[in-house]
Amino acid sequence: VASMGGWGPLYFGFMYTLAEVLAIPAIPLTASAGYLFGVSTGTLVVLVSASIAASISFVIGRTLLRSTVENAMEGYPQFAKMDKAIGREGFKLMLLLRLSPIFPFALSNYLYGATSIDFASFFWGTMLGFAPGTLAYVYTGVVGKALTIGGDGAQPWYVYGAGAILLGGVLKLLVDVAGNVIQEMEDEAEKMEV
Repeated sequence: VASMGGWGPLYFGFMYTLAEVLAIPAIPLTASAGYLFGVSTGTLVVLVSASIAASISFVIGRTLLRSTVENAMEGYPQFAKMDKAIGREGFKLMLLLRLSPIFPFALSNYLYGATSIDFASFFWGTMLGFAPGTLAYVYTGVVGKALTIGGDGAQPWYVYGAGAILLGGVLKLLVDVAGNVIQEMEDEAEKMEV
């Protein structure tokens, strides 16, 4: 990929999108993007690729596999509760769900296709909610490269360690806040049903 020049990120993005659509765990690829392209380009490539993959899976879940997805959703009563909230608070809830993932990313895209959320809320909620975690995983690839290969721009290990701790702390805070808001929304939805 590195030898492909400007085509490298496009090729990598295509492979990443394909892996996500096929529900292949992409965390190693996300870290690889940081290793290969650095924080900025790596994060951009992964965000765009993951958002495209999520959109493809969403459309497939909404059209071709809708009955299969609806049958699969019967096994997740929590997801059925979420659907009511998604209809009311689409973008907000999608953003929170992506910050605090309850379901595996690749598979959840198919499931969200069978919900009442509109495509724009799904897309933008996914992209923005996926950004902090993506940045954290891409950063681990950058750190891995710096610590294994080094180079002229490499910092001492403790600089990367401090960055990872800071980024991890911010990510944990976002996940906790999102999880609490989701729980409050679920509790409110249950009260409305009673």
